[in-house]
Amino acid sequence: MTAARPASYFSPRRLGHVNLWVDDIPTSERFYSDVCGLRVEFSEPELIATFLGTGHTPHDLGMIQKTNGVDRYGKDGLLQLPGTIGLHAGLNHLAWELENEADLVAAFRRLKDDGVPTDITVDHQVAHSVYMFDPDGNYNEFYCDTVKDWRQVLSGPMALLTTHWDPLSAEGFTEGRYDTEPVLRTNAAAPMHPWRITHAVLETARIEEMTRFYTEIGGLHVVAREEGVVYLGATQSQYDHHLVLVPSNSARYHHASFQLADEATLDAAIAGLQSQGVAIARQVDLPWKRSIFLRDPDGLVSEWYVKRPAPRALSALGAVDLVEAA
Repeated sequence: MTAARPASYFSPRRLGHVNLWVDDIPTSERFYSDVCGLRVEFSEPELIATFLGTGHTPHDLGMIQKTNGVDRYGKDGLLQLPGTIGLHAGLNHLAWELENEADLVAAFRRLKDDGVPTDITVDHQVAHSVYMFDPDGNYNEFYCDTVKDWRQVLSGPMALLTTHWDPLSAEGFTEGRYDTEPVLRTNAAAPMHPWRITHAVLETARIEEMTRFYTEIGGLHVVAREEGVVYLGATQSQYDHHLVLVPSNSARYHHASFQLADEATLDAAIAGLQSQGVAIARQVDLPWKRSIFLRDPDGLVSEWYVKRPAPRALSALGAVDLVEAA
């Protein structure tokens, strides 16, 4: 008798980070650090990449300068960034943190056995990763941390980090090597002081197909469905959800959402942004959340929000856009 397949392949703990293609690294780095308060943890100058965060993981936000049609290589001759990708500013990938290498290796082997296509598999020195596309073409990284004290490895400008990794020959360690007591730090001089990245929002014309991918392949579970919007969660119950799928006529990455500690922190951020002349693209004030939306130098949107105790009610939005209210 053939053994029954698990309900899903991967089983993520949380959304670890979002990675963006940007037009100019120094310009985007200044925005996300000096305005948004994310701290630059490390960079890869040869890759033209910067990684910023709050301290929960090696980075909440990664940024890579557009390839402009030129290949970029990692260590040992690995073609890490083909010139055929990264031609426009926008989403590079969503990254999903798994419990350990054993879970990552087992999922990859099941995918191979079942003929499910994946893309590249790599060793980032502090993480092992499997990359694959969702039905809309959004790129996803499923990874496990390999170094618990990542700040001992990553700091400032780094030589090339990424090389080949073969999940089929990996031993598959079973302990979780993520930091359970992270030291949280933001840019004290910035008007914004985020706590953590919590979720990303994708627009799609294929809600059901995308939901199947992120549940059956990605291992997320449906937290709620409202007004056609699907909320998906991972295993970490400290987060309400990690991905939101919003119905639309076309497929598009809309934004990543960063949570602030409380309303006073948000009030201080708004005052600081206004005093610096930084435009706030949108303010949303709802019973279940209050947030501001900013546009980065490439026009990409990010949300900075605080939770409120009232239940979500997307059927009573008034003038608020569905994708912003979600």
